[in-house]
Amino acid sequence: MFEIRYAKSVNKDLDKLEKQHLAKIKKGIETLREFPDISNIKKLSAHPLADYRLRVGEYRVLFDVYWDERIIYILKVGHRSEVY
Repeated sequence: MFEIRYAKSVNKDLDKLEKQHLAKIKKGIETLREFPDISNIKKLSAHPLADYRLRVGEYRVLFDVYWDERIIYILKVGHRSEVY
């Protein structure tokens, strides 16, 4: 099981979201504890910020994985048109 940590900027990202989407996104982030056994995750090949993304409806959660420490570090959360 992985520990989930957030970048400071993620709090600002989450504050911008509508409440109806926020609960679904937080639930999606919690499923990351079971990484890598999740179907809506994709490894990003050329993204400058993150190595992976989680798809939650029209929103994306960008994150890195630190395998040795078993930590998932959330870097960015936003609408798919804004994150990439």
